[in-house]
Amino acid sequence: MSCIIIGASHAGVQAAVNLRGQGYDAKITLISSDAVLPYQRPPLSKAFLQDSLPEQRLWLRPETFYKTKDIELLLKTRVSRIDAEQKTVTLENGENLDYEKLILATGASVRRLSIKGNNLKGVHYLRDHQDTVGLRDALPEIQNVVVIGGGYIGLEAAASLTKLGKNVTLLLNQDRPLRHLTSEVVSEFLSNLHQLQGVNIQPLASAQEITGTDKVTGVLASNGQHYPADLVVVGIGVTPTQELAESCGLEVDNGIKVNEYMQTSDSNIFAIGDCVSFYHPIYKKQLRIESVQNATDQSKIAAMAICDKFVAYDAMPWFWSDQYDAKLQIVGLSDGYDDIVVRSEAEDSLAVFYFSGARLIAVDAINQPKSFMIARKHMHNLPIVDKTKLADNSLELNAAFTELVGA
Repeated sequence: MSCIIIGASHAGVQAAVNLRGQGYDAKITLISSDAVLPYQRPPLSKAFLQDSLPEQRLWLRPETFYKTKDIELLLKTRVSRIDAEQKTVTLENGENLDYEKLILATGASVRRLSIKGNNLKGVHYLRDHQDTVGLRDALPEIQNVVVIGGGYIGLEAAASLTKLGKNVTLLLNQDRPLRHLTSEVVSEFLSNLHQLQGVNIQPLASAQEITGTDKVTGVLASNGQHYPADLVVVGIGVTPTQELAESCGLEVDNGIKVNEYMQTSDSNIFAIGDCVSFYHPIYKKQLRIESVQNATDQSKIAAMAICDKFVAYDAMPWFWSDQYDAKLQIVGLSDGYDDIVVRSEAEDSLAVFYFSGARLIAVDAINQPKSFMIARKHMHNLPIVDKTKLADNSLELNAAFTELVGA
């Protein structure tokens, strides 16, 4: 027997770890296109970009770990083809590797701008180690930065660059940051936070052209304004990396489709992490989730299934984002909410509880770790919660969940 894992980010590395933990003693090959040891991605737009995290602390595991666990780690290696019938993987150098089981942890790829000037020197993306190192190395000679995109990457990059003393303009193609991900209350809190730090937020101002001859000089936006820039950071989302899966005949639907055990339409091929489309039994719909938690939890389910221990995946999603001194923690998915309850315990904190009917479906907590932890504890069954007690700051938060949980 042997298992090949394509992709060595959180999902892929943790899959290898879990396989060994489940007693899998056959050969494991972990394939990474990166030239460096497998690393954490969240710090790339935060501590690592700010140069406050030493590179060795970025690694998911030290190099000795892979040798100790007998995991063959292939760096700077890309897969060009999967033959599901013959159970082989072909590398770009022409070498063929046999597998008994295959795990696809191919992640997601950044969306790239297609406007005029998109290839000018000074246009940067933030997805992998090389992206961040390239951006960080350019910063000493940079003063004016335009960040394109109001999602988490755009906001985190804006915060990091502002902390480094740069003049930052944030261009949004929507009327507020995180437009499709959160409520107006949270968007307003974060907008105010960034503006207090000096970020120039421009809503409804999508990038139309990046100006410059050989190098970036600015960005022309849809509001008719031209924003000077020595450097541009683009954060306009990602798409699932599913080309290998498609080419070998696996079913895809905004990601590689899997069942509750992370098996694809080929029972010998598994998929995990950002590249995966799966049916969530709690939210009762097909989802693709981009988070470290989702990647690591799915890796355990896949490893157990490969070791003939089948446990269905039903983890409650949770996420986080650090911007300046604000820590946003999210549990659940707020998509489709019809009501919110806001609970504020201090001027610099906020918790927004999202409801669909009487049921709590998600919580956004900013600098309220206790609210996040209590909500996370109770969220698994989308509980019916007493909204009046929830909004009453004089009551302990737990009181809102008493007796009604799971009703």
